[in-house]
Amino acid sequence: MEKKEKKQNIKKRENVKTKKEMGNSQILCMLKGIVMAYAVTCIIFITYGIVLTYTDVTEEKLPLIALCCTVISAGIAGFDWARCAKARGILWGILAGLAYGVILFVLDGIAGSGFSVVGSKGLMILLAAAGGGVGGILGINMKKG
Repeated sequence: MEKKEKKQNIKKRENVKTKKEMGNSQILCMLKGIVMAYAVTCIIFITYGIVLTYTDVTEEKLPLIALCCTVISAGIAGFDWARCAKARGILWGILAGLAYGVILFVLDGIAGSGFSVVGSKGLMILLAAAGGGVGGILGINMKKG
C-alpha cells in the first residue's frame, strides 16, 4: 500500500506548478490573446483593403468596419484571457478589451492622428471593453476539457 501512495504523491507533486510557473504561463497566455486579436485585426483590414481595391466599394464604410473589427478582436482577446483565468471571466475580458483598445489608441496616436481622446476614440475604447467582456464571458464558460 505504501508504494502505491508514494507513487500517487509523486504524481501529484509533478502536476503541481509553482506560483512563478503559473504566473509566467498566465502572462504568456494573455500575450497570446492580444497577439491573436491583432492578427485578426490585420486580416480584417487587409481583406477590406483588397475589397476596396478590386471592387466598387467605397471607403465610406471604413469607420463602421473599424469599430466592428475592434469589437471582434477585443472579444477574441477577452476570450483567450478568460480561458487562462480560473474565474471572473467578464473582468478578465473587460481588461483584455481595455488593453487592446489602449494599445490601438497608442498606435493610432503614433501614426499621426494625435493622442486626444475625442468621441470616436472614446467610443472605440468603450466598444473594445464591451467586446472583451462578452469574449470573457464566453471564454470562462467554455473552459478546456
